[in-house]
Amino acid sequence: MIKSVQNHIFYNNPGIESKKIPFKNYYKNDIPQLNNYNENNLNLLPQYMYQISFGSNDRDKIEIYLKKQKKKFAQNSVSYKNINLYDLNKLEGIQKDIEIFENLSMKQIKLLANNMTEIALQRGCHNMCCHCYAEAMPPSYKWEDNKINKIDFDDFNNLCNGFKELNKRLGFNILSSSNNKYNTLFHDSDSAFIYLKDKNGKTYDYLDLAKMLYDISGKEILFDTAGWNIQDKETQDRIEKLVSKAINSKDYDFLRFCISINPFHALYNKAVKYQKAHNFEKENFFKEIYTTRMANVLFTMSPLIKDNKLEFIARALDNNTKNADGYREKDLIEIYKDILEKLEVLYINDFNSSNPKIIKKKDDIENNLKYIKKGIEEINTNLGYSGRLKKLVQENKKSKITKLAKENEFNNPLKAAHSFKEGLIDINGKFYLTNWYETYPTDIELNYKNKGKITAPISPSLRSEIITKEMLK
Repeated sequence: MIKSVQNHIFYNNPGIESKKIPFKNYYKNDIPQLNNYNENNLNLLPQYMYQISFGSNDRDKIEIYLKKQKKKFAQNSVSYKNINLYDLNKLEGIQKDIEIFENLSMKQIKLLANNMTEIALQRGCHNMCCHCYAEAMPPSYKWEDNKINKIDFDDFNNLCNGFKELNKRLGFNILSSSNNKYNTLFHDSDSAFIYLKDKNGKTYDYLDLAKMLYDISGKEILFDTAGWNIQDKETQDRIEKLVSKAINSKDYDFLRFCISINPFHALYNKAVKYQKAHNFEKENFFKEIYTTRMANVLFTMSPLIKDNKLEFIARALDNNTKNADGYREKDLIEIYKDILEKLEVLYINDFNSSNPKIIKKKDDIENNLKYIKKGIEEINTNLGYSGRLKKLVQENKKSKITKLAKENEFNNPLKAAHSFKEGLIDINGKFYLTNWYETYPTDIELNYKNKGKITAPISPSLRSEIITKEMLK
């Protein structure tokens, strides 16, 4: 018990000296409050145990303020684990010496914590979906000419450790009061291609990286893929290992695995264009490539079905949308039919093989197909009218998606600062606020090693005006 209290109060704080009270001189009988000690209730700790020197009076004042507020919240049956309930002016300085937050105020850190949805680990995507709000392009920026397309592992690690240290100092998780219910490790990338290597050459797969983020946020992490080339053996092997790792450990139950199947993928988009040009041979050629590809993706990730870990993202335009031939709900239903026919063949062939990889029992075929059909039966037609979708569909002033877009594009950084609820951290440490219709840069820039490096443009509708810390007052 004594050891637990000691660790809780005298946390390891770089650059700060603590005058530790010699615990060997105190016993339970001498400190009656410790008999009812609970690590989640700091108010039970005796006042004289806060005789800590942090090297500045400011830190002492912060500790006293935190203790006082937590006691007040407890008396009113209010959770103290909400950063929005505190006077940030009185918390200013608690972030001192946490390297990743260097030169950031607590108001800026609060904005970051409250709105941090996407933490990009790499930029760029080969899928080139024609409805992509992020307008993702294939990775083109390399580690040259001051341009990057991937985060340095140390930067991501320092970000996680920085929040971990700040949480320790606050006595609660600052990310627990954020607006979002989940996090992603991507903005304009496909999860199937995300992994990092540290300076020693050790590889961290998506599950490893997601676990690092989950340990500080406590929120669900999304894995979202629109598939990979069936000839890409490296990615195929990586996903097979990821699936096996996920189903054989409870450590990754926080992950939501999603497969995105839609008529907007670049391969199917080509098929639609050839259809309009009456080149039916090439139309069928690209449809065949896409449906075969997605059947393989479903087959590879099918083991996740057993524990209900596999989800599906089905998006298409409403059947009444004008100028959208090939991209409507009815078109997606036809795509599904073709994919499921191919998937059933893969299941049967696997079951009949001498060493089945996935289908161990014949009933698995029917059960898996039933699970997938149920998962894709609800097609989302309420798409955000942003990014490439604007270019795909001719603007119709009466359409629902056009009206919604106009309602959500303010072109006003001050209004966005107080109304946008989500944001993303780029691989160079810059933080952006967005509502997925328009995006604003902020003056928040984490102290990444690659701070200042150039990355691919951010979408959707990136504004030139910057949301500043003065707007947060």
